[in-house]
Amino acid sequence: MKRLVETSSDNEVTQAALTRGAVALLYAHWEGLVKRLTETYLSFVGLQRLKNSELSDCMLALIIRSRFQEAESAQKLGPHLRILEFFRTSMDHRSRLPNKGAFRTESNLSSKVLEEILITVGIDSASYELKFHMIDHGLLAKRNHIAHGQLLDVDEEDYLYLHDEVSSLLTLYRNDLENAAVTRQFQKDPVAQI
Repeated sequence: MKRLVETSSDNEVTQAALTRGAVALLYAHWEGLVKRLTETYLSFVGLQRLKNSELSDCMLALIIRSRFQEAESAQKLGPHLRILEFFRTSMDHRSRLPNKGAFRTESNLSSKVLEEILITVGIDSASYELKFHMIDHGLLAKRNHIAHGQLLDVDEEDYLYLHDEVSSLLTLYRNDLENAAVTRQFQKDPVAQI
């Protein structure tokens, strides 16, 4: 799409249609790849066969959150007792980390949703914060306008800027997850394991 946008500058109508479609596709890649990378990372962590007590706080919180969600909707005491039992007896059991449904992009991968995903996987958001405005107002808002049929002109320069920014963000996120896997940030005491 990027190449098509770049080579269509001699026809304004064609370029307008291409840039609108390219922004929607760029957003789809943004949301889809963040979701896929996160699920893959959580699957990798689950395959490490760690005990609950060996997990980092954010990984253990994922396990506990699912138990609290079950208890929250229950009118009975049973799910609450299972939470108590988990803390008393299951810390030395092998972890069962959820990877599907452990996070939600909410079909609008905004900066707030991204920040929650970063917290979920234990990645510092500082490197992403300068891009939050671009995510919310450059990418997400434009995609929403286009997807909901509102008139929005996106010129070649706007699209190419978004393309480069999203590509660099996706590379940053992939690299951060790879580093987290290699340095075992998912573990309670990763330094001792290296």
